[in-house]
Amino acid sequence: MGNSESSTNVAQQELLRLSWRIACNDVMHKVAVQDNESTQAGDSKSQVSAGSQSETKSKSRVSGTAKTMKSMSTLESFHHEFMQTFFQFCPDIKAKFPNDFILVAKMIKSFISKLVKGTDVKVMAKEFAKTHMKYNLKKEHFDGFGAALVKTIQNRLGRFGTIKLIGIWRRVVEELTSIMHTAYVKREKA
Repeated sequence: MGNSESSTNVAQQELLRLSWRIACNDVMHKVAVQDNESTQAGDSKSQVSAGSQSETKSKSRVSGTAKTMKSMSTLESFHHEFMQTFFQFCPDIKAKFPNDFILVAKMIKSFISKLVKGTDVKVMAKEFAKTHMKYNLKKEHFDGFGAALVKTIQNRLGRFGTIKLIGIWRRVVEELTSIMHTAYVKREKA
């Protein structure tokens, strides 16, 4: 029984590692976006009546290509997507964020990369708490951070973001935000 649980953890850790690399890689994200649009275009083609099928196919190809080009040209990097989503969940925090979003993105990527590798993030969480006390964060900010992170990862994985994989991400991110919030509350009381 112990071996089975251990191999499940190793498999989940590997899934997280690979999906994290895909989510953070703009080239892979473009492929996932193109793949989704191709699949959607294919689904709409199959629903067309036989009489107008060839006309609709050519329109659909042009439309699908235009959508792909538009999504590629407006594609944002991971941290910009995350920030946009996070500020939708927690608009009050936007004014507190530094203008240097790259710094924030590096912190997020560092936390997640360590978590995905199975590294203990408690030391990082303590440092986070120390440097973020001035922002007067609430539990809702941690929850919003987690929800935005999972949603961004799910969006960037496209069709690769299965229900089970996103469920694993949700559990891991909830664990991370819980550790971060606990460290923040302990620092606040100190």
